[in-house]
Amino acid sequence: MSAVSSFLPLFSEVLPGVISQNATMKTLAAHVAKIARSDGAVFLHGETGTGKDLLAKAIHQLSGRPGPLVSVNCGAIPETLFESLFFGHEKGAFTGADKKQQGFFYQASQGTLFLDEIAELPLVHQAKLLRVLESRQFSRIGSSETQAFTGRIVSASHANLAALVAGRAFREDLWYRINLFEITVPALQQRRDDIPLLAQHFARLGNTIRFSRCALKLLQCSAWPGNIRQLKNCVDKLSVLADGPEVTAQTIQQLAICDEQVDWAARVAQEIIEMPISNKLRSIHDALIEQAVEKTNGNKTEAARLLGVHRKVVERRLAQIQTRPALIQEARL
Repeated sequence: MSAVSSFLPLFSEVLPGVISQNATMKTLAAHVAKIARSDGAVFLHGETGTGKDLLAKAIHQLSGRPGPLVSVNCGAIPETLFESLFFGHEKGAFTGADKKQQGFFYQASQGTLFLDEIAELPLVHQAKLLRVLESRQFSRIGSSETQAFTGRIVSASHANLAALVAGRAFREDLWYRINLFEITVPALQQRRDDIPLLAQHFARLGNTIRFSRCALKLLQCSAWPGNIRQLKNCVDKLSVLADGPEVTAQTIQQLAICDEQVDWAARVAQEIIEMPISNKLRSIHDALIEQAVEKTNGNKTEAARLLGVHRKVVERRLAQIQTRPALIQEARL
C-alpha cells in the first residue's frame, strides 16, 4: 500500500447503519435516538439519496418494537391495488383473489410501517390512510371483521409537503397526523467531512479498491446532487473501471466519474485561511509532497527530483503525514 493510501477509520456509526463523523449528523442522531423510543409518527424530509430509508430502519431498530419494519414505496403503488395491498383481502373478494392476503397494515402490526415518498399518494388514498391512522382500525376487503392497527408510522418525502398542503395537493389533516416529529436529513454537501469516510466504507464493501488522500479530497470537493446514492454509484464504477487497486485523483478525473461543480480554488483557499498560522506552511509542503508522489505513481526518487529535494526529505515527510489526519491536500493535479 502506498504512503498516500486511505487513512480514515472503517466507519463511525452514529445510528444503526448510519455512518458519519459530522457534527450535525451527531446532533441529529441524538434527537432520533430520543424520539425512536416513543410511538409518535415521524416524517423524514430530505433530498433524494440522502439515506432517509436508513434513518427509518434505525428508528425502528432503536424503538424496540417486536414487529417488523414494513417498507412501502408509495410512488410504486398502482391506484387499483392500493386497498388490496394496504388492507389485505379475503379469498374470492374480487376477480383474481384466489387466496387470502394480509396487507401492509396487518404486516406492520406491533412494528413500523415506513411510507417512502408519501407525497406520491393520490388524495383519495390519502383519505383512506387517514381513516386508519385516526381510528387505528382496518378491515380486509371482503371481510366484516375489524382489526386493530398497532404499528408506528414513519414516512418520508423529498417534496415540500407544507407547500403541497397549501396547494391542496396533500391533505392537511393527514400532514398533521404523520409529522408529530419532523426530521430534516441533510444533503451530502452539508456534511462534506463524511464524504471520505463514506467513500472508503463503500470501497471496503467491494474490497477491490482503495483511495489516495488526494483522491479523497477530490471526492470531498466535488458536487453530489444525487447525494450518498450517487457517491456509492461512483465508487462502484471505480471498482470496475480503475486499472489498479489504488484510485488516484488522476484516475477519477480521467474517467470523469464525479461531477466537479465546486469552486476548487476557493474551497482550498478557505481551508488554508481557517487554519492556525503555525499549520499553514507545513500543510502546503505536505500537499506538494503528496501530489508529487501521486503524480509519479509512488516513485519517491522521481517525486524528490520534481520538488528539488533529497529523497529522504520526501520519505520523512510522508511518514509524518501518515501519523496524523490530513490538513489540506489540493487534488487538482
